[in-house]
Amino acid sequence: MNLDTIIYSRVSTDEQADYGYGRDHQRDVLKTYCEINNYGIANEYIEDHSAKNFNRPEWKKLETFVKANRKIIQRVLFTKWDRFSRNMEEAMGVIRKFREWGITVNAVEQPLDLSVPNQKVMLSMYLIMPEVENDNISARTKDGLHKATKDGAFIGTPPYGYSRVRFGKYASMRPNNDALLLTEIFKRVSLGVESLEGLRRHYQTKGYKKGKQTFYNMLRNRAYLGEVKVKEYKKTDAYWTNGLHEAITDHKTFNKVQAVLQGKNRNAKPPCKKNEVLPLRGFLECGKCGSTLTGSVSRGNGGKYGYYHCKGDCKTRLSATYTHKIFNTEVLNKVKVSDNVFDLYTEIMTDVQKTKCGSKEEQIKNFNQKIQGTINLIENTEDKYASDGMKEEVFNRMINRYNTNLMSLRAELEELKEAKALSVKTIETAVKMIKNMPQLFENGDFDQKIKILGLLIPEKLIISKNECRTKKTNIAIELLTRINKASKRLENKKAIISDGLSTLAPLLRLELRTL
Repeated sequence: MNLDTIIYSRVSTDEQADYGYGRDHQRDVLKTYCEINNYGIANEYIEDHSAKNFNRPEWKKLETFVKANRKIIQRVLFTKWDRFSRNMEEAMGVIRKFREWGITVNAVEQPLDLSVPNQKVMLSMYLIMPEVENDNISARTKDGLHKATKDGAFIGTPPYGYSRVRFGKYASMRPNNDALLLTEIFKRVSLGVESLEGLRRHYQTKGYKKGKQTFYNMLRNRAYLGEVKVKEYKKTDAYWTNGLHEAITDHKTFNKVQAVLQGKNRNAKPPCKKNEVLPLRGFLECGKCGSTLTGSVSRGNGGKYGYYHCKGDCKTRLSATYTHKIFNTEVLNKVKVSDNVFDLYTEIMTDVQKTKCGSKEEQIKNFNQKIQGTINLIENTEDKYASDGMKEEVFNRMINRYNTNLMSLRAELEELKEAKALSVKTIETAVKMIKNMPQLFENGDFDQKIKILGLLIPEKLIISKNECRTKKTNIAIELLTRINKASKRLENKKAIISDGLSTLAPLLRLELRTL
């Protein structure tokens, strides 16, 4: 019996309880069909994903296995065509691809002979019906959700201060024990006297444990007015309507809070995440107390002036102009490496990738040898069966074991061949970016500067009025600059006592020394 058949079972979450589509039922039907027709099962796959497309984990594994063993596999079987796909366009593409490999796909309960042209009409019917059913279900679901929200139902996870409840057939929510705290928060914020961050921290001590951004989003949420949002649907624009749930705050208080959030009250204006004047905010550590420095902008003498300052009690305060100047001098401008060092680094990285490619070629060679060795075992077993009178059940057991191993090896080989290494162009682009890092930082926008800072400074940068030092730097950039300094010293000296790289050498072990 040749192991030339793949069986595939699929269920989706809402179908698992249905006996007619259950995993075990499909598996039993397929195995019985293979036994009756004397088909050897090479592998079986059980899926738990929707059939809207072929982006399914088990189906991807099936395709890899079939592609690696396409000279052996003859057919892929499933119970019904809707187990295979609910998307006619993608299904036809997969059928054509498998046909080019010499492999048929078929449903054992709805069998078709696709070599007969008229049978393709039936195939289209089998494939289009599940897709139409899917579209109908999707349309009914969207219509139902739209109608429910129009009627005031709240769809989704209830916001802070509410708990899930149902009013008749509709999902909704009701205020819980946190509602009183929320009412108090809205009233305090509406006064516009205290800062938002100060209020958030104050209410953390009273049980409000949400983060900063969640706090601001909460204050903007109209659900606390007893409203629900009806999303844009077909040609209808999105809008808010009265919900079934009870309001936690009133319209007058809510509108005052929105005025505060829009910055009409100076004390309560929420901090801006992106501030072009303060790109180092979040990357600095106080040299006195070790706290992370924050930043702010002050107005005076007709302009804006940035400052980095400590959140603690040590009152550290550094002007942004001074901080940026010392950062450029002591950190950024020291990322200077000669062209010779960069050329050497590029050659080393390229050589490493070539070595990896060579290692990959060696692995492919080893896989091919294992595959050929398994083929030889199969041929020797067949010769012994023909000449020595080996028992049929022993022969079948050995052949099945060898064929299973052979298919696995071919699948692993296929995955290895598809693995990619870094190209020379990618390496050259990365090296060019390191080489031009000071210019990139100076000319880049805020987001680019943040990315460069994250690359340069894995940990905080400590800047004070007397020093600038980093707790830890990028090891690759550090090594390049060390080598550059060492090469410069070589131009001026005949010998160098130490260039700092010796600390990176491995400890002496039991290996023989090289002379």
